[in-house]
Amino acid sequence: MRFGSFFIGLCIWCWAVFASAGTLEDLRLSNYRPNVVRVVLDLSEKTDVSVFRLSGPARLVIDAKKTRFSQKIRNKKKRTIGFISGVRLGQPDPDTARVVLDLPPQTLKESHFLLPPQGSNTQWRFVMDISSETDAAQQSVAQKNKPKNTGQSLQPFVKRTKKIIMLDPGHGGADPGAISKNGHYEKDLTLKMALETKKLLEKAGYKVVLTRDRDIFISLRGRIEKAHKANADLFISIHADSAKNSSARGLSVYTISETASDKEAAALAERENKADIILGMDLIEYQPEVGNILIDLAKRETMDKSALYATHVVSEMKKNVKLVPNAHRFAGFVVLKSPNIPSVLVELGYLSNRSEERQLQKASYRRELGQALVRAVNRYFKEFN
Repeated sequence: MRFGSFFIGLCIWCWAVFASAGTLEDLRLSNYRPNVVRVVLDLSEKTDVSVFRLSGPARLVIDAKKTRFSQKIRNKKKRTIGFISGVRLGQPDPDTARVVLDLPPQTLKESHFLLPPQGSNTQWRFVMDISSETDAAQQSVAQKNKPKNTGQSLQPFVKRTKKIIMLDPGHGGADPGAISKNGHYEKDLTLKMALETKKLLEKAGYKVVLTRDRDIFISLRGRIEKAHKANADLFISIHADSAKNSSARGLSVYTISETASDKEAAALAERENKADIILGMDLIEYQPEVGNILIDLAKRETMDKSALYATHVVSEMKKNVKLVPNAHRFAGFVVLKSPNIPSVLVELGYLSNRSEERQLQKASYRRELGQALVRAVNRYFKEFN
């Protein structure tokens, strides 16, 4: 009788453990850049993920707590790529899913982050970039051994030291954007905000380019083209919202998704968009099928990075600024559709709300918003340096 009770209790305990556990749905490895391998874990729910190293031989261990492996990942052939020579799955305890990566002996560094579900994707994603530092050394040796006179003009290797931020003050010229009851134009507010944020970013060591620095109209396509010509590392479009409900207030951050997060997001994107275009990479040299794959890959990486920056913006803004519920939102804004430049659209607040309009007219409040944007930029690039 005692044994029976113990057995039943054990079964209930095991059921409770596994019922509360998430699932590691998939594991993907890719050559993100020539010397960088990206590892992505698709998770059914948010969980704590820890990373540590082992030596003799060199290994990198990823532990997902309260997580078990899906049957799909157990049956999947573990693909090796780049300098990752082996991939193994393990379960050090019933509550932990472990992924072990076999590393080379040379020095490596890694950065990682957790991305929440976005758009139609319901999974959480743990993303880790592992980079080899040998390429930089090889580049240095190649520079030293370069022939002095070859009869040809050789382009020297130049490492760009400053990240380039493109600030996009929304609207302008004949397009005033939202108009407050007091007659203030969105186009004027966004330009003031962009100019003030530019100073703060430059003080922090970034190179900043504006899509406009005066009251002129620029098409959405023109804004994207400017970002590409500037070789921007990050694109931040600045706007202010308006609503029929004058009590609506709060800041929000949008990233691209063909499926809007809610009706309000869809309506806002529809108001902002003037044409549905995507200006992307030059894919003339590729077959159409290959070009589509490259665009899709670039868009996925860019969407991940955009979502990461948006997460940092929300995190920094909420310390001092009123946010709307679920402040990170998704919609099909044309201005965010460049497939290879991480882009976000920041709605500073509602001009239709008298209190928030008064705040946005204050330089001190705009400076506070700008400082939060800079802190988020710092956190974002820290992930990828």
